[in-house]
Amino acid sequence: MKVPFLKEAFKNLFKSHNTKKDEDTNENPVGYRGKIEFDSEKCIGCGLCTRVCSPCAITKTTRRIDDETQEITLSFDLASCTFCGTCSDFCAKNAITLTRDSDIVTSDKTELIVKGSFIKTIPKKVKK
Repeated sequence: MKVPFLKEAFKNLFKSHNTKKDEDTNENPVGYRGKIEFDSEKCIGCGLCTRVCSPCAITKTTRRIDDETQEITLSFDLASCTFCGTCSDFCAKNAITLTRDSDIVTSDKTELIVKGSFIKTIPKKVKK
């Protein structure tokens, strides 16, 4: 009975493993879509990211502070996110970026929420 690759199996049986021990050398390639990073300073609150997110992982909440200002909060649920990058592609101000960070494993689901808030002036109604 002929067993293919038996010689190769025995040869590799006594070799050292091929995995890297140094975590710094285990960097993801350019273009990798990892953890979301949100810059609330750049965001204008258009909400386009919430409309294009297919798993509905992005929520936008508004809280009126007074007659002229409101607080806008965007929340990104990484547990629901598919890391497709559509929110980043459609963001006009590049406030949403996908980093090369793939280390998002956690036992606490609250650590998978990325939030950002900012204050926006409510536009005045123009009378015709």
